[in-house]
Amino acid sequence: MIGDYKGEVKYRVITALLQAYHDILDYDGMRSILKEAEMLYLKNIKDENQDQMLDFFSFKKIISAQNCLLYDSSRLLFEIGKKFSFYLYPYGKNFEEIVVDINRLIVADWKVEITNRNDDIISILIQKCIFCSEIGVPCDLFEGFLVHSLEKILPSEYRVTHFGDKKAINDPNHNTFILKLKIEKKP
Repeated sequence: MIGDYKGEVKYRVITALLQAYHDILDYDGMRSILKEAEMLYLKNIKDENQDQMLDFFSFKKIISAQNCLLYDSSRLLFEIGKKFSFYLYPYGKNFEEIVVDINRLIVADWKVEITNRNDDIISILIQKCIFCSEIGVPCDLFEGFLVHSLEKILPSEYRVTHFGDKKAINDPNHNTFILKLKIEKKP
């Protein structure tokens, strides 16, 4: 991992991510990611004060281990992102509040903001996404997080699809992009 990793991440983010791993990959999968990151001591983080902060470098070790072990598993990462949204905001929250809050929970050199919204399309600018900053890694996890964060506040007859101006994953700047979320009625 080469780069500048200044920042902090609230324990509640780590807890939600580990619970998502546990749901999708089972206990052994979650443990494998923590072992690869050399951070097995975090497996019981849910018992800690969730307002504590973990240094950003340690968080990136977890994300890098995840990306290494789940390489080329786009659908799986998307599903982990959906579960991550559920565990981070289990009681639901206004989508605009979630976008603002994620920047507060993960304090780093990144930014997520809604740039445009109309009745059925929301445009979100993601700058220096921390989940896909390595070359060759797509941003499926964070896309799943955003899709589900919006979908869970909608009535059940609606769904959310996503599209945008994503760059090729081998472009060093592929982690800055606009994601568009389209709200549509289920067929």
